[in-house]
Amino acid sequence: MSPARTAVSSAAVALAAAASAPLLAAGYDRPFPVFAVLVITAACAVAVTSLAHRLTRGIGPAAIPAGLPVAVVWLIALASWAPGPVKGPVPAAVDALLHSGARILTTAPHAPATVDLLAFPVGAVWLAGAIATVLNRDGRVLPALLPGALVLCGAAVLNPQAAGPGYWSAALIAVAAAVLLAAAPQARPDTAHAGLAVPLPGLGPAAGPRRWRARIGAVAMAAACVVTLPGALYAAAASGALEGWPTRAADPRRAAAPQTPVELRNPLSYLSTWAAEPDVPLMQVTGPRTNLRWVALSEFTGPVWLPESAYRPGGAILPPAKGTPPKTVPTTERVSVRDLPGDWVPVPGTATRVNGIGVAGDEESGTLLSSDGPVAGRTYSVTGNVPDWAGRPAAGAAAASGSGYERYLRLPPGAPPKLAGIALKAAGDGTAYQRASRLAEYLRDSYTFEAGAPSGHGYEELAKLLVVPGKKGGGATSEQFASAFAVLARGAGLPSRVVVGFGPGSGGGDDRVIRTGDAVAWGEIYFEGLGWVPFDPNPRTRSQEAARPRAVDQTKGDGAHPDTAGTDGHVGDGDGAGRHGRSRSGTGGTLLLVLTGLALIVLSALLLGVPSLRAIRLRRLRQGTPSDRILAAWTELVVAMRIAGLPVPASATAPEMSERLARELPGVEPARLHRVAGLVNAAGFGGAVTPDDAAFMVAEVRSLTAGLRRSRPLLRRLSWWWDPRAPLWAAQPSRLPR
Repeated sequence: MSPARTAVSSAAVALAAAASAPLLAAGYDRPFPVFAVLVITAACAVAVTSLAHRLTRGIGPAAIPAGLPVAVVWLIALASWAPGPVKGPVPAAVDALLHSGARILTTAPHAPATVDLLAFPVGAVWLAGAIATVLNRDGRVLPALLPGALVLCGAAVLNPQAAGPGYWSAALIAVAAAVLLAAAPQARPDTAHAGLAVPLPGLGPAAGPRRWRARIGAVAMAAACVVTLPGALYAAAASGALEGWPTRAADPRRAAAPQTPVELRNPLSYLSTWAAEPDVPLMQVTGPRTNLRWVALSEFTGPVWLPESAYRPGGAILPPAKGTPPKTVPTTERVSVRDLPGDWVPVPGTATRVNGIGVAGDEESGTLLSSDGPVAGRTYSVTGNVPDWAGRPAAGAAAASGSGYERYLRLPPGAPPKLAGIALKAAGDGTAYQRASRLAEYLRDSYTFEAGAPSGHGYEELAKLLVVPGKKGGGATSEQFASAFAVLARGAGLPSRVVVGFGPGSGGGDDRVIRTGDAVAWGEIYFEGLGWVPFDPNPRTRSQEAARPRAVDQTKGDGAHPDTAGTDGHVGDGDGAGRHGRSRSGTGGTLLLVLTGLALIVLSALLLGVPSLRAIRLRRLRQGTPSDRILAAWTELVVAMRIAGLPVPASATAPEMSERLARELPGVEPARLHRVAGLVNAAGFGGAVTPDDAAFMVAEVRSLTAGLRRSRPLLRRLSWWWDPRAPLWAAQPSRLPR
């Protein structure tokens, strides 16, 4: 093949290996730099493997691992450019190799382009390029497209909702296939140049089962090309072709096991304390006046409400929310946190972008958790979709029910008997919206806000607080009223949860201060077609000391259509705590352990594996027909010459090799070397050989091998039996001189 044709063919292989780059890059917050990294990776893999293929003299399998050290260096360079949670390029690269795949599955789409999230796709693209290069160099042109096609299929299913249709990826692999076929050698007028014709050596009349096994392998290779390549193009583009279908591809990220955050303190417990001390500044906010959501609580145990415990790390861009209300208003706020406790991140509505702080999110509740530790002292900018309920009455909407909503209707055992009666009587009859509105109105009209009320919001506290509708109850704080609304709603058959947040705060213009008195909790009901609709159960009657901005507005006294609403947010793509749960301690010990293990594996392979393989090969010198023994002995002699560092051209004949040995070992009788060459030609071309000839050949080869070893320098003599190239050379005797 001419140099120009070789260059074009290599470029096409790199293009096929990089075909998945557009789809993979779409899953990061900076797609273009990731795309460039993957394209460079594919090009480097093809170049390095091509060079290794030449240095190993055409032994393809050896070229793939030979290029891996360069891949490791490339990964270390990426660790310097985009470090992950572990500091230092080498430790970061090792950490990325060990954890990249798991972290991708436990991180939401549009994640930051850090080495711990890049190592897996970089490694996949590198291996695809290396394997494809070996296949192409060995004449398997269409099979050389399979590695890139398989990576493309994986990229298409990793997160189709975030990546979208892979038209560009499908086009890249199609162009690569066309270029490879056009650049392939046309020496024979059949399909051999396309890689579909598999050489089947030794298929004579006596080949027997070998012939059928080889033919089955050829058919399997052809079927793999015919099925996998069109399948890869379909997998890449199907999300666009089926965009109007109601069924969507499953997200494999959701199958990953979630992790639990370090701190899960119930934020409701702060409200009663803050109500008693309402003037303590919590944060400075710049932006439109709107409420901030802090934490959604969906699990009621009887004594307390609990936040979600499954969070998936995300990047600056957060995935689209599930169950978003029909109409929302994008709102951007800049938040400077002072003394806000915990790791929860206040956001307007359902967050879509966060800058300045790393976050992990829960897909069911829309709650964000800081992955950089406590939020106190942090400043960040957040954009969220704030629901607009104006002109969208929910009077005719039905409450959600069925599979997936049972947890929002569940009440644990131990409820006071009177709660069920209060719930049914306060809710009354009518639509789901009407019953929820009556529950909120019952709590607003029957009770008063009391800043000094003790904390607590479980069954015991609710039993003391709640009275039969029509009577006047006592005082409490937002903590008890939000819990009462959600518990009564579940008792009336309405899926509910509690949300803790903050009012707009005080101050003129867009610069405001949010204080402890602005903290408030409310209840939410899930309606079909609307998502989570908020209801304000906090009493209208408030003492002057407890007055504060209302976090949830009313419209004409029914408690619905507030100016801000939460939805079932797809904020974090629900899974493990990810970075929040990553431990940075013990990195040095882990790195030392990993490097020690790798060193032991390599040392064991060299000290035990290579000599063991040689011992297995030497068994061929004592078994088989005389011709087989002579050819096996000749293979061992040629391998010994290559270990000794003697040039062994592939075109050399047996007599030429004997002459080369005679010059290298002057003490050997030339007649014996001539007989060795004659026996090799006779065994290889069907001549008559006897068992005595085979015994002579074996003994002579052992003597010549010992002479070669003694003639080498000390270092080569010491490494003679542990040269890892010897098993590879001996495994493909067809590539050795005959």
